[in-house]
Amino acid sequence: MKTRPKFLLIAPWDYQLYVVLQKNLTHLGYDVTVIHNNQYRSSLKDALLKIRHWARKVSGKYSRRELTDRYTQEKRQSLLNTHSEYDLCLVLRPDLFAGDLLEGAKKRSKTFISFFYDGLRLNPQVLPLIDRFDRFFIFDRTELSQYPNVRYAPNFYFDYPELDQPTHTAGPEIYYISSFHPSRMEAIESFHRFITSRISTVRFDLVCQPGDEAQLSVYAREHFQLLHHIVPYEDQLKLIRSAGIILDFRMDAHFGFSFRIFDGIKLGKKVITTNALVVSEDFYHPDNFFVLTPTNEAELDDFLQRPYIPLAEEIRTKYSLESWLKRVSEV
Repeated sequence: MKTRPKFLLIAPWDYQLYVVLQKNLTHLGYDVTVIHNNQYRSSLKDALLKIRHWARKVSGKYSRRELTDRYTQEKRQSLLNTHSEYDLCLVLRPDLFAGDLLEGAKKRSKTFISFFYDGLRLNPQVLPLIDRFDRFFIFDRTELSQYPNVRYAPNFYFDYPELDQPTHTAGPEIYYISSFHPSRMEAIESFHRFITSRISTVRFDLVCQPGDEAQLSVYAREHFQLLHHIVPYEDQLKLIRSAGIILDFRMDAHFGFSFRIFDGIKLGKKVITTNALVVSEDFYHPDNFFVLTPTNEAELDDFLQRPYIPLAEEIRTKYSLESWLKRVSEV
């Protein structure tokens, strides 16, 4: 039997994006080891670690918090030791992980790359880490001139069988989910007022901390579903799949294309976005993407009536995770 290539994925726990990445990578034939930045639940496999930490607690050597942190560090090291060598290591948001973990991953990996799906200008703490990697990719091409030691790679779409299972309930015609960020709330509220006067099945989910609600307008509190828990990314994809139209509101801090743009490409759905840079991309078609501005909402009526124009297959598949991996790993 052919040995599967070994893939080390180091990724944030937020929204459990790493779960869909792991499933997609496994579907593509990789033997995947995942390390995330959240606490780990113990299992029988970890019994010796837990016993050792309990003994330290009884002896009074460490506090409960210190024991938890030490257990998490040792668990990550244990996961890293799954294989003595990895064919490829992909790190998302390296600024969220300890330097010794990154160094250990680099020593074990034939190819060591990072993908930063947030703005570098917004996160200067990541800049000292760039040169640790064989290649460092960013999703916002407008930052390339400012940071010459990085390369551009947009986001991508996920494509594994579980996501293609038919949905048994019809979703809203328009569905939107995002985390709260003040920079896009005015545009989101304005669009909601407009679109609900034309379409009845509209659902906006806003993930926010209880302390953020004071920053929300009365309109948002009355018309949006406010969620105080994360919606796992796989569940988001299933909700989007059941909707008719995808929404994408850009944050002011960067111009990178969100995953929603590529969900539209994969699913063959219309996308309404505030990111004007889509018009210069090879996947753009005016019948498929509408660039929303503060003054052109009335033009949406015509856009919504026009049918979706299918993309050429070579363009559509170009933005799959499989194609994305080939580009970033073979450069």
